[in-house]
Amino acid sequence: MHITPSAPRLLQKIVPSAAALLLSAAFMPSTSMATTVSMGTSHGCSAADTHKITCWGSLAAPDFGPYSIKDVKVGRDFSCALLTNASVKCWGSNDRQQLGGPPVPDTVARYYNADAIAVGATHACFRFVTRISCWGDGSQGQLGRHVQTQIGTETAVDGLSDVRHVAAGHGSTCVARLDGKVVCVGAGSGLAGAADDPRQPRTVPGISDALEVSLFDGHACVLRWGGRVSCWGNNRYGELGVPAGTGPLSTPVEVTGLAAAAKAVAVGNGYTCALLVNGTVSCWGNNANGQLGTGLAGGTAGQVAGITDATAISAGQTAACAVLEGGYVQCWGEGAGWNSAPCRVTTSFYPGVPATYNPPPDLVICLPQGSAAPMAVQGLGPVHDAALVLDWAEKTMPQTFAPQAAKVPAHIDGPYYLREYPGGHQLAVNGHGTPHLMYLGPESGGRLLDLGPLSQWVFQASRDAGIASGMQLQAGPYVDLMPGSGPCWEMIVPHAIRGGAQGLPDGLVTTAVRIESGGQSMEFPIRERHRFTVLTTATNWLSQQSLQPGQPVPPGMKEEPIYYGAAEGCPTIGTSGEVDVIVFYTLGQKKGLLRAKAKVGSAA
Repeated sequence: MHITPSAPRLLQKIVPSAAALLLSAAFMPSTSMATTVSMGTSHGCSAADTHKITCWGSLAAPDFGPYSIKDVKVGRDFSCALLTNASVKCWGSNDRQQLGGPPVPDTVARYYNADAIAVGATHACFRFVTRISCWGDGSQGQLGRHVQTQIGTETAVDGLSDVRHVAAGHGSTCVARLDGKVVCVGAGSGLAGAADDPRQPRTVPGISDALEVSLFDGHACVLRWGGRVSCWGNNRYGELGVPAGTGPLSTPVEVTGLAAAAKAVAVGNGYTCALLVNGTVSCWGNNANGQLGTGLAGGTAGQVAGITDATAISAGQTAACAVLEGGYVQCWGEGAGWNSAPCRVTTSFYPGVPATYNPPPDLVICLPQGSAAPMAVQGLGPVHDAALVLDWAEKTMPQTFAPQAAKVPAHIDGPYYLREYPGGHQLAVNGHGTPHLMYLGPESGGRLLDLGPLSQWVFQASRDAGIASGMQLQAGPYVDLMPGSGPCWEMIVPHAIRGGAQGLPDGLVTTAVRIESGGQSMEFPIRERHRFTVLTTATNWLSQQSLQPGQPVPPGMKEEPIYYGAAEGCPTIGTSGEVDVIVFYTLGQKKGLLRAKAKVGSAA
């Protein structure tokens, strides 16, 4: 959605509400956008589009130096990262050799040729093409071998082949195969006969259309074709989606009553969450620690309060988290990572959710050491984007929002990121639930205006930043028609950025590529980035033509530094004709985007 507001248009939508923006917050810039999230027993981690990770809770992330991170998974008291060079690095406790043998003093990974990872309570696995290898705790047969205490070297798991997706839990390892079946090893799988011969691979009965599988401790769930979810195992709290006490079940039962089809499922300890295609998250099962995310005032049964644009989810021991569209991470439940103060959410307003509440700090209704409301993880919230949009609003409409002298106060205090302006004008962004831009002041008659999701305004502010930079984008997308082992013909999007009047700036980092065509859009992750000095013309700076030593610059050309990148992925929209290519970037603590039209080609 493109928004080009004037002051009256900015303040045109009135949303009646009893909430008032009374709390202020500072802006601590962070340009990383989370792409994945993983919750364990007492800590969580997230990988970002900048190939860095953020962890919170009991186990911090190590310094990876020059290594770039593609994904991260969290276990009981250790974690593993998948690096962009297809290797795996683990850190934390090594009491079961879950780090892959004796610790090493550097950050060089031990395992190579990995394209996906999975971490259980005390063991870990990686997938290469369609096979998996695991290491660590083998005491329950979860490594597919004779039951033994531990194995410190990668071990191929017999019987788990043709792997589409791998998951690890407490005492079990399961895979969703390319044929749609789910196969597990380990006594903790909950399948019939698993306790008698844990190393024997067992096929989950009744499942032939599995896309992904999720485990934790005691039960498991499968995401099936068409957005269906089926679960098996313990059911003390109703975590299987059927009335509590019906179990344990060794045959999966389908979860009914979801508000929409699911596109991801996450299993925690005694509860389950599903990410639905409409961006909402539904959870069911144990809520002793607020891990169902329904908020202190209840809210819609089973639906996490205020989350409307989630892109990924993970469930852990007593807390769950979601990645939101803007690259933010919201968590709810005990130990979710921001602090340990009781009743930390004393005022909450969720745009679009009719449950707005303002309870007193009464420990009878507050959860000790936890929060029932989704709150942003420190460093992974909408803080930077809130500052970006408010700075942009001040620049665009200074007559209403007079520019503020102090842009970056040193701390955060409260659930809103708020700026107050002369004349009683206020702009704010909520720090819980899906972030929205809101206004309160004389233009709205003292009523709260919900101006829509923050991500829409970030796009507008980023577009204006890209135009002001003077930089130019050129792209040459094409579809790779060569036969391969992937699920589709990949779209490759080479692109190049040249500098403006001040040249190509230092510190430029591209983060994602979006293709738009016919009213549809999709985003691709960037796989490579380079900065070269090459020969260019006024109309072509995409081809990487270098000047040979001693060769003069040809007429009509010049040498200049160019920023090159390439993104790729499976296209979900039309891949022929002309498309709009949008490249998102960060520059220091600022975000921007550049847009160019390009014709899609093909390569055979």
